[in-house]
Amino acid sequence: MKIYDTCIPFTVLVFLASPISGQETLNFTNGTSNGLVGIVQGPNLCTSDDIAKMDVSGCACPSTFPPSPTDLVCVTPAGQCPITCNPPPPASPVMPRSELSQCYSGCVDANSECNGCYIWFSSLCRCIRDFQAGTQTNCIASPSISAGPPQPHQSPSWVVLGGGDLITTTDLIPGILQLSSAADVDGGFRLGQDTLRNRQIRDTGTLAINSVSTRSEEQIHIHVCDHPGSTVRGILDQLHRDNFKTTSSVDLSALARPNAAMSCRVSPNRGEDINLGRDIVDWLQQYVGTTTCAQYDVGAGVVTDTNGYSWACITTGHRAAENLFCSD
Repeated sequence: MKIYDTCIPFTVLVFLASPISGQETLNFTNGTSNGLVGIVQGPNLCTSDDIAKMDVSGCACPSTFPPSPTDLVCVTPAGQCPITCNPPPPASPVMPRSELSQCYSGCVDANSECNGCYIWFSSLCRCIRDFQAGTQTNCIASPSISAGPPQPHQSPSWVVLGGGDLITTTDLIPGILQLSSAADVDGGFRLGQDTLRNRQIRDTGTLAINSVSTRSEEQIHIHVCDHPGSTVRGILDQLHRDNFKTTSSVDLSALARPNAAMSCRVSPNRGEDINLGRDIVDWLQQYVGTTTCAQYDVGAGVVTDTNGYSWACITTGHRAAENLFCSD
């Protein structure tokens, strides 16, 4: 849940917006939350560059994110940031769900108070703050982020955020289409699979990254889910693994959801993790230099079948990968 603080003399007004995954809820019994910054929005806010450099010790993580529809700053005149493209579907323009002040730039400073950049400017910023301070945190970084100032030439990290259900990176990357620019394209899904294993839910857990057309945040993020009743898992159980040594189309006719499409690859051995990041990058190569709308429907996910084999899947329909892997 996003926390909205506006301070005037002797009065603190607190507004609550509808929660989305990965956002902590204020505990009103003691006035605290899990790692929540208890500061008033002030002039010395952490910039996007501070976060990317993993050094927020001298600044404050933004804490004010006005809710819709009262947010008049982070809603463009059109209400969204339309993307013009050429069919095949979805019909042009694609209308992302994120609300931004400055379109097509990701989480730059102009979007520091926008809902579409909450993960970057609030959740990730607070994780880095806790790492640097050496305080207890639910955040997990890979590679780890040590206490104190950043190490010289420190590599970017993938981070499980404080809520435990989202993973992002200290690389400033808007989403799946820019994954190739990550220092470690497989790092997020590797951390995700480690997280499922450490929580002892590898058999029932799933990972998902949404497409441009279905995401609500402009910083790349992976959903970490526990979904024992996954329909997708049941479908994959019925497939002959020998036919999926390379990424191949999966028949989703048994899925009672429209507009879903998916291609998958299975791990060679039972019980081992699978790299999905490189599969995504390779899949997206077909769209380089084009303006096709199809690229904005590309999502992805990881699921383990009941035999213990991991599947790396690319989604290409209109249905969000988060829905396919975490709720269907």
